[in-house]
Amino acid sequence: MDCRVWGVVDDRLVELMAEPDHAFRIVGLPEDRPRTTADRIRAALLNSGLLREAPFVSIRLDPLVAAETTWDLDLPLALAALAWVGVVGRDLRWIFAAGRLGLDGTVFGRGLAERITLVEVADRFCRTPVVGFERMFGKVKR
Repeated sequence: MDCRVWGVVDDRLVELMAEPDHAFRIVGLPEDRPRTTADRIRAALLNSGLLREAPFVSIRLDPLVAAETTWDLDLPLALAALAWVGVVGRDLRWIFAAGRLGLDGTVFGRGLAERITLVEVADRFCRTPVVGFERMFGKVKR
């Protein structure tokens, strides 16, 4: 993955680094979160129609996240997985995102005017990096 992916938790910048693995895993979350978070991201990726199967990738968070609420990392985690398989980020050096995902691939975020899908987000990330999630999706019209 040549494209660097960044997210924010508790006002801390977190880098998400992908590397090959034998399953879809997330490393660096609080003890009780990696499995449920990975299951949620996997479901969003598959149900969105962007992937037919979950990628065999381990996404490592740096620094480790100790926060109780990690939902805002859903979108960056999904984008890191999509960047790993080459769906997004081919011509980008970095992506910054924050947002929650529904199991169907719907994206939720602060300042979001309307609901959008992971497919719409992936399409936009194929063309441009994000300076701020709210700024990019605040005026989405369907």
